[in-house]
Amino acid sequence: MKIGGKLVLCLVILLIVLPVLSLVLYNLEVNPINTILEKPDVFINSGLNTFYLLTITVFTSIIFGLFPAWFVSLYNFKFKTLVDFLMYLPLAIPTYIMAFSYGEILSFTGPFQLFLRNYIPDLSPFFNMDYLTIEVLGCVLGFSLFPYVYAASRISFTLIGQSYIHLSKMLGLNALNTFFKVVLPLSTPAILSAVFLVSMEVLNEYGATKYFGVNTFTTEIFKTWYSLNDVGAAVGLSVVLLITVMTLYVFEQMYNAKTKINYKENTQLDYTFKKTISATKPILFCIIPILFGFVFPFIFILKNTIDNILSFNFIDTLSLAFNSISLSLLSSLLIVLVLFYILFVDKEYKTRASKTLNIFSSIGYALPGAVLALSLIIMSSQIKNNITSISLIGTFYLLIHAYFIRFMAVGKSPIKSSIDKMPDNLSESAKNLGLGNLGLAMKLYLPLNKFALLTAFLLCFIDLMKELPMTLILRPFNFDTLATKTYEFAVEEMVDLSSIYSLIIIFVCSVSLFIVKKINHK
Repeated sequence: MKIGGKLVLCLVILLIVLPVLSLVLYNLEVNPINTILEKPDVFINSGLNTFYLLTITVFTSIIFGLFPAWFVSLYNFKFKTLVDFLMYLPLAIPTYIMAFSYGEILSFTGPFQLFLRNYIPDLSPFFNMDYLTIEVLGCVLGFSLFPYVYAASRISFTLIGQSYIHLSKMLGLNALNTFFKVVLPLSTPAILSAVFLVSMEVLNEYGATKYFGVNTFTTEIFKTWYSLNDVGAAVGLSVVLLITVMTLYVFEQMYNAKTKINYKENTQLDYTFKKTISATKPILFCIIPILFGFVFPFIFILKNTIDNILSFNFIDTLSLAFNSISLSLLSSLLIVLVLFYILFVDKEYKTRASKTLNIFSSIGYALPGAVLALSLIIMSSQIKNNITSISLIGTFYLLIHAYFIRFMAVGKSPIKSSIDKMPDNLSESAKNLGLGNLGLAMKLYLPLNKFALLTAFLLCFIDLMKELPMTLILRPFNFDTLATKTYEFAVEEMVDLSSIYSLIIIFVCSVSLFIVKKINHK
């Protein structure tokens, strides 16, 4: 491999490592121990709230993701394809929009309590309470994030194949016992990976926790940095959160490394427990997460949009949509191109730099957005003070840099999976025919992995359309996106006026999810 290629890989490694390194070094300068001792309540309360919220969300996600995945994977029933797609749709609704919607739906003047007062007045007093609590927020986040558990479980259950199912039947186990004693233990690594993703989303969440008034690590970082102007406390909280995330990441990696399970090839499920069954039972298990995770908030947002259609400034709305879509498209394209180059080099040359970058690219998603944004601001300040007078703070470069680090892991998985399946003799044959590196990439790797690249692009695009905390901190002055405008209206108690922005995000993300499903179905 030429020196230029190695330099590119090293540059990308520096772009990922330098922000976090800057945060850690700055934390040592401000004496974090003193910061924690001076404000123990901030660290303890935010830590306890974060752990409690994480527990409720993970539990809710597992309940609503695991059992529907079992029915959709192991049983054949009418409307199965439709139900399977609908189970992914909550991913099209950002967690903060889900929280804003349910905060209004459950409020005293919301449709839920109005319905009770009008039609079931005897029950109304029992439900007249404050719903902006951490417990309700945990359930709402669970409704939004359960598709991570569903997707991982669905794939794992399908891969198990018929051999284990047949053996369990021969041993006298019914479907329920097979699920708990055979399928669930075999799927633990996949489920644990999904739980890790759910945990990362909860630790990254800001809009929903801010709206519900729940003080987590992320909300405290925003408060101490912006409202209190306490840089030391913000950095200390960021480092504590970073340590927490890295601990979870290392545990997940170590556990999965020890529990590798090899599935025998060509043992696809033949619906052992089921010939075709009635759709009643599977749909009953799936209908609750579909209703609470997508249908109810979508109908509420759609109704608000129709009711306030004359109040919207459509020129501003189009401008915000353009900002969001163009920024997401540009960032997604950059991420996919860099990942394609990294994985191409890793496949062909297996250099130390490419292997290191392969590892670092997976860590980015584990970094909470607030922590990453704060790290980049500190890094930019140090560059301005020590290297050049040019300030990067408040520029598109810094915002795209943050997107690049955090969402590389999102696009990496489908591309790596596709490239790893390519036989080595293909590239050897192409080299014998005189193709160089550029020819290999453009004439061999690109055509064979085009669907994986498109999937990676769309997955990054969906996450970038929904992204909020990093955009709030790093966006250029007077620059808004659909996500930031939705948040600004919601915190000002004008959720109804934010509905059109929410609806556009949901529509764009739903269409993107549909395309992803169609590609993977092929």
